[in-house]
Amino acid sequence: MKRSEILARIGVAPPPAARIRLLVDTDAKNEADDQYAIMHHLLTPLFDVRGIIAAHFEQKAGYTGQSMEASYREIETVLRLADMDDVPAFRGCDSPLRSIQDAPESEGVQAIIREAGKPGKLYIAVQGAMTNVAAALNAVPDIAENLVVLWNGGGPYPEGRPEFNVMQDPDAVRAVLKSPAEVWQTDQSVYCMLEVTLAELKSRVYPCGKIGRYLFEQLEKENHVEYNPQFLLRTGENWVLGDNTTAAVLLMSRFRGNWHMEHAPIIKEDLTYQANPDGKLIRVYDSIDVRMTLEECQHRVPVIGVAQNAETALEELQDGASLVQTDLSSLALGKLLKTLEKPSQE
Repeated sequence: MKRSEILARIGVAPPPAARIRLLVDTDAKNEADDQYAIMHHLLTPLFDVRGIIAAHFEQKAGYTGQSMEASYREIETVLRLADMDDVPAFRGCDSPLRSIQDAPESEGVQAIIREAGKPGKLYIAVQGAMTNVAAALNAVPDIAENLVVLWNGGGPYPEGRPEFNVMQDPDAVRAVLKSPAEVWQTDQSVYCMLEVTLAELKSRVYPCGKIGRYLFEQLEKENHVEYNPQFLLRTGENWVLGDNTTAAVLLMSRFRGNWHMEHAPIIKEDLTYQANPDGKLIRVYDSIDVRMTLEECQHRVPVIGVAQNAETALEELQDGASLVQTDLSSLALGKLLKTLEKPSQE
């Protein structure tokens, strides 16, 4: 099914001039919230999603060289369960940059270069390592003038701290911050605001067809695997849907005044920040509308779920009718056999 067909069920069509050309760049198999962010972007009619790029998470994966492929397969799974067969998925770089100037090739890098070469702004929702964006900028620096990088990562200001997405490829972050590309950052102190409970997801997301069941069940499973009492982000019955910030910053009113301009910091070796008065100005968000963002996400998934549940009910009804028909046929055959077995009356 085409994405446009599914979006039509929402019944909301933004003005054509408002639509935003977008690529989603995601380490989808890193844990369990990227899948929600993917669906949030796909189910937002405002976004002209040009594709989804798989990102690696090699630092976490132990530098096996397999993490990007795991993300790619997870993207394919989400698209299949969402019944969207016209959204392209691209393999990204399979490892961090070897230097700040490195420009490895991949399908995802080529997709960025291709889309950024078209007229108008291209927004890239970066939900993991910055590798693919940095590689594209290093390969074709001129695309920077058309790029807006939605960076979900980095520690809180002013000091910063080692943060997961930066840890996956620090040189890629350094390359993007040094480039002329526009950057909108939601750091760790902001994306941690997007907190939900498992009970909330079980009630609102799980009933929404096969995609809803998958979103909830994979997160619940990951919660048991990932839980660590020393990791203060999680309590055991909560989760942070932090990657949804890349949708939120595009949906929120620009009049909110919930961001400020900051000189891009230098990322030091310990991954903290060093003030850089000569750095380019980047937009840094101070807060996110948590209610709007989470309600947005959780109210869009049922658009697919209603149709999928209806299809499942129809299939069950047809299966039931088939069983009834089989039972009636068996009953009729049984009566016929009994009649034939009776001795004839002469």
